[in-house]
Amino acid sequence: MTDFFARQAEARRTSRRLVLLFALALVAVLVAVNAIVLVASGLFLAPEPGSDVAAGQLRLVFWISLLVTGLVLAGSLARLRTLSSGGGAVARALGGERVTADTRDALRRRLLNVVEEMAIASGVPVPEVYVLEHEDAINAFAAGHNPANAAVAVTRGALEQLDRDELQGVIAHEFSHILNGDMRLNMRLIGLLYGLLMVAIAAELMFHGFARSRRAVRVPAGRRDGGGAAAIAVLLVVAMAIWLVGRIGVFFGRLIQAAVSRERERLADASALQFTRQPHGLKGALVKIATIPGGSRIGVPDREQVAHMLFAAGRRRGFATHPPLAERIRALDPGFDPATLDRLRAERIAEGLRRPAATSAEAPVASAAGSPAAPVPVPVQPGALVGRIDPATLLLAAQLRAGVPEALHRASAEADSAAGLLLALVLDPVPELAQRQVEEIRCRLGDTRADGVAGWADALRALPREERLPTLQMQFASLHHWPRRQREQLVECLAALPRPGEADVTAWVLGRLSQVWLIDELDPDGAPWELALDQVDAELGVLFAVLAHHGNPDPAAARRSYEMGLSRLLPRERPAYAPPADWAPTLDVALARLDRLSAPARELLLDALVQTIQHDGQLTLAEAELLRAVCAVLHCPLPPLNGAGIAPAGPA
Repeated sequence: MTDFFARQAEARRTSRRLVLLFALALVAVLVAVNAIVLVASGLFLAPEPGSDVAAGQLRLVFWISLLVTGLVLAGSLARLRTLSSGGGAVARALGGERVTADTRDALRRRLLNVVEEMAIASGVPVPEVYVLEHEDAINAFAAGHNPANAAVAVTRGALEQLDRDELQGVIAHEFSHILNGDMRLNMRLIGLLYGLLMVAIAAELMFHGFARSRRAVRVPAGRRDGGGAAAIAVLLVVAMAIWLVGRIGVFFGRLIQAAVSRERERLADASALQFTRQPHGLKGALVKIATIPGGSRIGVPDREQVAHMLFAAGRRRGFATHPPLAERIRALDPGFDPATLDRLRAERIAEGLRRPAATSAEAPVASAAGSPAAPVPVPVQPGALVGRIDPATLLLAAQLRAGVPEALHRASAEADSAAGLLLALVLDPVPELAQRQVEEIRCRLGDTRADGVAGWADALRALPREERLPTLQMQFASLHHWPRRQREQLVECLAALPRPGEADVTAWVLGRLSQVWLIDELDPDGAPWELALDQVDAELGVLFAVLAHHGNPDPAAARRSYEMGLSRLLPRERPAYAPPADWAPTLDVALARLDRLSAPARELLLDALVQTIQHDGQLTLAEAELLRAVCAVLHCPLPPLNGAGIAPAGPA
């Protein structure tokens, strides 16, 4: 399988392994807690005459096990619930300050530009961006359940001490986690680790409570009756013993972190190198971490819970979550001499760190060249580009980002204006239909929202077609901060907008992507990947018919394209070629079921779609837009298109 599908499958296997490790850690804690309670009860509680001691101990074990298991699971679920809103919750919990499009800080602006370029290049919504302002070390992390509710955070030290290439290398590393399914795994790990910590927290609370009770117990002078005080002393000892057992849970938690994290960090470094083809950027960031005072150490209280999410180790500890820095650097530069780190460290201590000067603005990026409507040759197997970025794609993304007018870019700073611009982007180009859509928005969302959408529609008339998707991608970070009910109403409104029988492809693509990303943010779990190709033959017929119809004005050529692609998936029997007249809603229904395909089936499907597109050796703009939308619905993000074609893949 390609890297994307292989790493998605590996993330799922790792997730199952994580649950197994958590279960084993929980069993170890249960055994230890029960042993302590049984020993304490045997020493200090005399059995009643005639009682069944063994049965009493079994009942005690049952209730203690039930209590501890409930405590651990309740702690895990409560922690996961606090993180359910996405990666921004993690960043804010660590003291992160959000970076918006209206920032005037030059370093924050550079960070936002780099993140936006990386998101556009990877075909996902622009994530929320945060800065840990009180952290002088170099570090970063990506958090979230999927690309639609992700957040990227960096320390202030990373902003001030890294140049643009180094910062881009760090952000590319974090986007690897976003694209490869690591974030969902990391969020689950936070919840499970907190559950294991709950035993120690509960024992500590017990200890302090018993200590206060002991101080409150007064034994009069000359009396030897200290039964109450003795009982409390025993409970103090038991609480302390359970606290030590809770630390065993913490030990297992750190072991799990290390087991899960180290290999994923190596893969993220490799992906970052693949994305940028600039090893000096990522290498330079790692070298600076290894040689500056403070390195990557951060001081936030919750750093242990997110240790596995950080770009580099947040503190020294046993069971390291990251490979050694020298090893990571040598993986990027096999000829690197680790002794160089000692020399650089001495130089930096002697001379002080020279920080790159902040500029008021970045150098402008050239506008994207070429006519987007011109058909271009299609490279073989562009499905291999799913979940990948390369330097050509990054350059194209930078050009597309630079081409978005500043007024539209700044609209993404606030949720209200972002929602209005999003709705304006999905309006049909036919004025009469667009007016009907605005009236539907007025009925569902009110006059103020509808008037705002109409105003944005006027501003969007001059926006080139190829700039519309990047503009849409920029709006989602702010929408996370809208109340959930308003986001749900936005999804309902998008689904209810009137559509003609022969819908405009671009308007449908933007509307469909908006719904997919909003729903993914609201419901991070998504549909299970479980269906085989022979279970969705009717839906495949709809998808291939729509794609062939929009790519070939000649019906005979469209039929040949349809057969060329679909025969690879259904070689024996397949639906007859019949493009639906009302293609947009029919395709929506088909894609909803296709989103339940297994990972191997998705990969085969993408390659077959390309065969349909390649039949005439050209990729039209309509085909390109439909392909990107289909990939997004199937949660297989495709990079931006080079003009009307797919950006060619670099070497693996």
